[in-house]
Amino acid sequence: MKFMAKAKRDSLVFYKALSIIAIAVALVAVLQPYLKSIEFSPALLPISELSTQGYTKMDVQVSTSENTGVVILNSQCWQLTASTELTQVESIANGLEGKFNFRPNSHDLMKDALDGLDVEVVMVKVIDIQNNTFIGRLVLKQGDKIVSLDSRPSDGIAIAVRTNAPVYMKNELLEQQGKYTC
Repeated sequence: MKFMAKAKRDSLVFYKALSIIAIAVALVAVLQPYLKSIEFSPALLPISELSTQGYTKMDVQVSTSENTGVVILNSQCWQLTASTELTQVESIANGLEGKFNFRPNSHDLMKDALDGLDVEVVMVKVIDIQNNTFIGRLVLKQGDKIVSLDSRPSDGIAIAVRTNAPVYMKNELLEQQGKYTC
């Protein structure tokens, strides 16, 4: 009976790993042609997407509170806390610590795909809040091609901490949603 349970668990692990590999292959297949087809021009990517004017560079921390994850973004005199899923906080924490689990999670997989395609993570920007949900942009560069992707800030941050990319928050959003600490 123990052998059957172990075999079932091993097959679940195998299928989970196979699913992650399939996602990575699909991501590479979808992302690579997209990046190849984009030429940098103001018509396709407004300069505002690359500008950090009106934004503050944030330091990232995480914590947990009961059954919720908390992302804490700090600057010199401002702090913003946002709730997210525990798995997101664990992934960000692992990225901050440079820690790798036995198997890669989706953020590790994304970093590996980006590295394999020679794509640089330029920055993550938290640009808005809608219906109590923060909106982010993940800015990527491959050669002379740049793309700005819609991203959940927690996903963008989890990728940014793995690639040493900066995280920026829009000043007016920081002032509206954050706490002044000086």
